[in-house]
Amino acid sequence: MSAIVKKRKVDLECRAFNPEWEKYFFTEHFGQAQCLICLKTVAVLKEYNMRRHWETQYQASSFASMSAAERKEAIVKLSGNLQKSTSLFRKQTTEADKVTRASYKVSRLLARRMKPFTDGDFIKKCIMVVIDSLCPEKRSAFEIVSLSSRTVCRRIEEMSDSMND
Repeated sequence: MSAIVKKRKVDLECRAFNPEWEKYFFTEHFGQAQCLICLKTVAVLKEYNMRRHWETQYQASSFASMSAAERKEAIVKLSGNLQKSTSLFRKQTTEADKVTRASYKVSRLLARRMKPFTDGDFIKKCIMVVIDSLCPEKRSAFEIVSLSSRTVCRRIEEMSDSMND
């Protein structure tokens, strides 16, 4: 008789990032350990993985010869850079989501009022006139809203598909 052996799932072991691992220039980012130098992540939160990355990539680099104070200062600086770049991407994604939502809402209004989809182009021209008057600095964000008849038709199909699921 052979016993059935379940495969061990390491990601389910509830491992947590240990702040001591910062000495290897790693930080916790979205639940994963991320190298502050090359921005790579390790598969499993274990000190061995971070130490191996450090020893294979940076043991002979200028980071290895830093004093403890210099190392802490570099870690703080690199962590700040990582946070800035992450917030920049998050802000851009949020802007794109808002633009897409606006396009969906206009498409829905056109469909509910049974207006021809070519009215979407007219509505966009009206929106641009209002934007130029109220907040011209936001014009570029609104220019990417697509209200062409093809886009409106596609969005309405997507909305009806999502309602049927």
